[in-house]
Amino acid sequence: MFGVPRGSIRLVGYAFRALGKKTIPLQQLIFFLSFDLRQMTPSKAKKFIHDLHADGRIVFKDDLVSLPPDLVIESEQPTSSSTENLGALLQHFVSNSRLSRAVGMSNQALEIKIASQNPLRLEAKVHGSQDYILVLDEALRQIQHNCPDWKRVSVLHRFCKHVAKLFLLLEKDESIRVLQSLQEESWDFVQL
Repeated sequence: MFGVPRGSIRLVGYAFRALGKKTIPLQQLIFFLSFDLRQMTPSKAKKFIHDLHADGRIVFKDDLVSLPPDLVIESEQPTSSSTENLGALLQHFVSNSRLSRAVGMSNQALEIKIASQNPLRLEAKVHGSQDYILVLDEALRQIQHNCPDWKRVSVLHRFCKHVAKLFLLLEKDESIRVLQSLQEESWDFVQL
């Protein structure tokens, strides 16, 4: 993973540079800090941003966040891989409510076994009120799953919370690579 700077205002400055914007909607900044950088939960990100505003270190106007014009932040520039937003890619496939539920799931809810690294093939057991199976097969260009929500959303090429959680648990670069393939190529979403 790329080097995320430590220190509150440096982290926010990093987010602005990585997103390539001078003004960011509050929800997008929360999403970036929580899902792309995986630095904190959405509720902690919101409090973090509000605390910075209370300290006068960031500016709010019409639910938009910006840095004060006189603020100079010395920090490393984001690498090219960091400018690929995992959250933005996931939003093509999953609703915000399902993504929030995925984030809230325990990491132990998915027991992932990687059968092959290149091309990626993995099988996961999903533990919860009922157990499910989830298979991602890059060679076959398929995601196979058997939860009831998958049956509803897969016909629209959308993810249930289990599939979203899988992408949150994989290494970020791996998730981005596979999600980009899902966007650019034809994958089958199969009901087991």
